[in-house]
Amino acid sequence: MAQPSETGAVQSFIRGLDVLRTFSPERQRQTLAEVATASGLARATARRFLHTLVSIDYAGTDGREFWLTPRVLELGFSYLSSQPLTSLAQPRLEELSRSVHESSSMSVLDGPDIVYVCRVPVRRIMHVDITLGTRFPAYATSMGRVLLASLSPAELADYCERTDLRKITPEG
Repeated sequence: MAQPSETGAVQSFIRGLDVLRTFSPERQRQTLAEVATASGLARATARRFLHTLVSIDYAGTDGREFWLTPRVLELGFSYLSSQPLTSLAQPRLEELSRSVHESSSMSVLDGPDIVYVCRVPVRRIMHVDITLGTRFPAYATSMGRVLLASLSPAELADYCERTDLRKITPEG
């Protein structure tokens, strides 16, 4: 690898990306020791990077294991559009949109929000501008409420405790 002084690269940023890269379908949840080993970093260094990722909601932890959150999609959501998840979902969403003449979307729960990861809009004069990566409070959308309904009672109670459940739509 080129030295930072030669390329202007920030070595700590590169190491942080190395930590992100340790996560994969085979290693979705990892302990600090596993991340340190996989990234080649000292445990103390890996710990600082993991806690930084947790502090900005790019990772979650239960105190023992770490995992990435959907927020990491913000790092490159355009890349997501070329990935298998979208490739698998897109034709089904298109078929659904054609059959019901309505937009169809797929989203994931990310903290207090839902994040759109796939969408098929319907052409209309009036439309809602929702694109990949769009975030909405989960409690305020039908899609979010469906995802919240899949949580355990304890997870839902935790969600309600951590979330500012304020009215969004105006009186009318």
